[in-house]
Amino acid sequence: MKTVARITLKAGDILGEDIISNHGEKLYSKGTKLDLKALDRLARHNIMAVTIMEDIDFAETHTEKVKLSDGFKTFKTAYYECVPQFRRIIDNCVIDHVRPPIDQLLGIYVKLASLAATGNILLEYLVNIPPDMENMIYEHMLNTGMIASVFANWLGMTKQEMFTFIQCGFLYDIGKLCLPKELIYKPSKLTDEEFAMMKTHTTLGHDLLVSVGLGGTISDCALQHHEKGDGSGYPNHLKISDIDNFAQYISIIDAYEAMSAPKTYRFPLNAFEIISNFEKDVMKYNKMKLDAIMFHIASTQMGLHAKLNDGREGDIIFINNLHCARPMLRDESGNIIDLSKEPENIQIYALF
Repeated sequence: MKTVARITLKAGDILGEDIISNHGEKLYSKGTKLDLKALDRLARHNIMAVTIMEDIDFAETHTEKVKLSDGFKTFKTAYYECVPQFRRIIDNCVIDHVRPPIDQLLGIYVKLASLAATGNILLEYLVNIPPDMENMIYEHMLNTGMIASVFANWLGMTKQEMFTFIQCGFLYDIGKLCLPKELIYKPSKLTDEEFAMMKTHTTLGHDLLVSVGLGGTISDCALQHHEKGDGSGYPNHLKISDIDNFAQYISIIDAYEAMSAPKTYRFPLNAFEIISNFEKDVMKYNKMKLDAIMFHIASTQMGLHAKLNDGREGDIIFINNLHCARPMLRDESGNIIDLSKEPENIQIYALF
């Protein structure tokens, strides 16, 4: 809601509060849709200011509220300003083998992070940025670097560690841009031969980053972000103890960003759907690292109103740290719904 001068009102505005005259008479009730007759009456009663409802007041889901917030609108504008700058930096590296200027990359991080009051809000903003197919890979890397900054704070990294981690996120998938566009943007399923070529983006990215002087952790993240703890990953089928520490985290963020981003064939997965998918594949990740991040992600949902796929709903009041995808809810009658004790097919499908 917002308070505006009476002279700026227009027919169709909806009152956010009752309007009381200078003599104590209720002129109109909250929720009244103003028409020309009502506007004239307010003028005759010399009403100076009125509280009206905004689009965000009519939003039902948590996602709708985020998208309609002034903070998100400001962030989205800045994000779209940063994407071309980010793309130029990456393209200069890929095409001309120019080392990415770290100060400019961190400048992009600072600009965007400064527009979100907390890391939790930053994650919500990133999730709600509409995808741009032309910039899909660039935005994926940009988002990964920004998510890395949030996770770094959660994990208690030093400032220098966080800056390195952000760089890893910004650059880890750069090898995909060394591959043919028709392969990267192919809309249908890849053939076995095409998938084998796609997997070379890890070594291509690593070699490119080494060639511009970014060997070590940053290039290792490019090489190892598809390695899995059980040895099923690529390119070298490493076990967890042989995978770079930051690459283990980047692997988690890579999957998180892909699941949380909207796709042409589905809406973004909610936090608990994402956590559930991670819990099913826990052997592919460092469990201690994964558990810490999943608990933080689940905790960002505390206090939200959840609707279950069987029609029940309630407020999230407790996160089960042994099964983060199955929190505890309290319905409007005060009854407790402990999802850890419910059948697995009962899921949270919407958050408000």
